[in-house]
Amino acid sequence: MLRGEEMLQRTGHDRKTIRKVVTDKELVLVPGEPQGATRDSKLDPYKGYVLECMEAGVLNAVRLLREIQQRGYQGGISILRDFMRPYRPPLVGKATCRFETAPGQQAQLDLGVFKYLDMNKMVATVYCFAMTLCYSRMLYLEFIPRADQLHILRALRNALEFFGGVPAEVLSDRCSSLVLCQEEDGVRWQPGYLRFCEYYGFTPRACRPYRSRTKGKIERPIGYIRGSFWPVNFADLDDLNRQAWTWRDVLANVRVHGTTHEVPLGRWQEEKLQPLPGGQFMLEEVEPCRVSVDCFVSWYSNRYSVPWNLVGHSVLVRENEKGVLTIEHKGQVVAVHQVMGGRYRTVVDRRHYRGLPMGSARSRQAVYASQLAPEVEVRPLDVYERVVTAR
Repeated sequence: MLRGEEMLQRTGHDRKTIRKVVTDKELVLVPGEPQGATRDSKLDPYKGYVLECMEAGVLNAVRLLREIQQRGYQGGISILRDFMRPYRPPLVGKATCRFETAPGQQAQLDLGVFKYLDMNKMVATVYCFAMTLCYSRMLYLEFIPRADQLHILRALRNALEFFGGVPAEVLSDRCSSLVLCQEEDGVRWQPGYLRFCEYYGFTPRACRPYRSRTKGKIERPIGYIRGSFWPVNFADLDDLNRQAWTWRDVLANVRVHGTTHEVPLGRWQEEKLQPLPGGQFMLEEVEPCRVSVDCFVSWYSNRYSVPWNLVGHSVLVRENEKGVLTIEHKGQVVAVHQVMGGRYRTVVDRRHYRGLPMGSARSRQAVYASQLAPEVEVRPLDVYERVVTAR
């Protein structure tokens, strides 16, 4: 005689159904087949749309519920989650230790890589800068075209202005745009980032190497953005950010947070942030570059012309936040260009080639080899006489 638990595992049916089968000999229980009349589900007309969205990478049930409700769905989220469960990819969990910070103590920032298809159906990349206040979980996000220091700091400046103040410290990973190198006692920050930190009055912190979960309060929002907001259709970067900021204001920051069980916008009122400085920090990125033989410097995969007489010299390239690229040599500005978007583009100022003499490329002086006469050993004459006598 099988026990109830064993019958439950073997047949996959409820205890009450098994009891009914045991008491009613005419009822036959077939494993895997539903018993009784089946009812139409409110979700049936929307299952195709849900599967299509899941195939495109949308796995957040709350987002899908919001979208099918706009299409007329009248049911609840439990039915939707039950339907989605068999189609979800398996999750691999990692143990971690959660810690909380005091109001105004810390903010965390991170970058997420987001792929999309451009107008030519080619895969392109945009980066999502996300920053959250650790106490309130208030979120700021901004999509940027490049993950360089200039764009990261501009987004960080926008985030501080959005929060209305400055936390005591900002935790980030060790990306090359912010960290210059690793040292025994910590990290050596990029000079431009240090100047930014000093101006706004916060302490930079770096998470442990290969331990991104150290800044879990922002790693989770990156996943939340992927699931609840992305993917979307957009015309350009400005349009994408308008949609992202609307989503932030009407959903992300006014929902009940799953960890704090409070609304981030409400807890944000309790944050104890330092006041912002009187004016904005003016941003620029500066790097030394060497002029190539064809009179160009390379800057983020694009090339910009430089006067021909500086070939082989080291120059200082400076890009400001208005998109102006200035090239300096020994403290003097030698070229000014407008920064180009995209990659592998060339910007030429014909004036940089004026006065270029024909054949001005430096040539090496010819070096010739010499053929030497064979060395002949000098011997006394009596040596040869002894040879002749011996014959």
